[in-house]
Amino acid sequence: MTPAAITLTVFLIALGLFIADFLPMGLMVFMVPLALYFCGVIEVKEIFAPLVGQSIILVVAMSVIGAALFRTGMAERIGRLLFRFCPGERSLMMVVTLFSGVVSAFVSNTGTVAILIPIVMGAAASHRVRPSRLLIPLTAGATLGGNISVIGSPGNLIAKETIERFSEGAMSVRFFEYAGVGIPLLVAAAVFYALVGPKLLPEKGGAEAGCGGAQGVAALPGWKGWFTVAVLLGTVGAMIGADYFKWLPPMHVTACVGAVAVVLFGVLTQKEAFAAFDMQAVFLLSFMTPLGGAMMKTGAARQIADAVVGVGGGHGPLVMMAVLWLTVWGLTQVMSNTATCALFCPIGWTIAKTLGADPRAVVIAILIASSVAVCTPLAIPANSMILEPGGLRFKDFFKPGICLSALAFVLSMLLLPAIYPFYPAAAS
Repeated sequence: MTPAAITLTVFLIALGLFIADFLPMGLMVFMVPLALYFCGVIEVKEIFAPLVGQSIILVVAMSVIGAALFRTGMAERIGRLLFRFCPGERSLMMVVTLFSGVVSAFVSNTGTVAILIPIVMGAAASHRVRPSRLLIPLTAGATLGGNISVIGSPGNLIAKETIERFSEGAMSVRFFEYAGVGIPLLVAAAVFYALVGPKLLPEKGGAEAGCGGAQGVAALPGWKGWFTVAVLLGTVGAMIGADYFKWLPPMHVTACVGAVAVVLFGVLTQKEAFAAFDMQAVFLLSFMTPLGGAMMKTGAARQIADAVVGVGGGHGPLVMMAVLWLTVWGLTQVMSNTATCALFCPIGWTIAKTLGADPRAVVIAILIASSVAVCTPLAIPANSMILEPGGLRFKDFFKPGICLSALAFVLSMLLLPAIYPFYPAAAS
């Protein structure tokens, strides 16, 4: 077998095992890079290199700050303050989705979820709602909200670069270029969760799960709670500022400074800090990365792209756009959405130009599809981050994710050709 065939085989077997939920998830993700190594697809250094990746460091550090918010009782207090006008579960789902989406327009979805998990858990505790009912809308809002601005995710910049470079400067992408689709998608997701979320979302985790720091509130001076809030706000501000001021450290370094501060000032002990992060999330983030890299390196991802062109290339731009959207959406559930977007944006541009159509709708459709990463915990790091606090399993993402994806697909097919007509002269 060729390396590409081996990689696709490992990919399909892993996907089947994840869906069947036959083995512990942490064990399965560790087996994937081992299988690729023993089949000669990747080198040994590629198995463990992601363990020191920026996403891992960010997740671990923000988990420590989140634990400090619980330890001081501030998470629940902030949750009550932010969501005090939400009378029940449905309104909470809507507000959490919208709030995370707006934040994600300016901070990465990973950073957004890392920041908001303790606050949302606090809101769940104060309203006696199961954490899983709010954490899935949190990550969905974060990934969809990234489409509002060009800095919402790396894929946004890839689409911008494709449009501007391939058009040789004839087309430009503004800061809120994608908002015409991104905002309706985010609002539709919020309404979706408010209307049908209670029927689709799993009831996992105890309602008291968000009160993790409640026992220690009386034992800690009040200043430590406000100090922790100041650390969180300073961390968030520095993360946002890093996009505009190059002298600020990268996001994951900023998070480490915040984590060190809450331990250094006695909000958490070293033992409590080590206990704050979930190793299953670390495994998911680390050991599925080599599979996506192998798909790119061996040409397996390119073979999938070529097959898509063969299926939809002769049926007009709308059908082609739909086929590309569905293909990218499917791949992004199990591999890096940034890598998927980077692979397919140039392909979408080329196909649209071959058909004589304005390629912007197709390229942005690929971007949107790569952001609808809501069906598996592998799709984006943020999804794996909520597994432990929400008491979630692989299959818990699938039912609400499929329904939300169908809604996003329909809206994309309606909005994109309207905003960017395939044949502008004919449309006028």
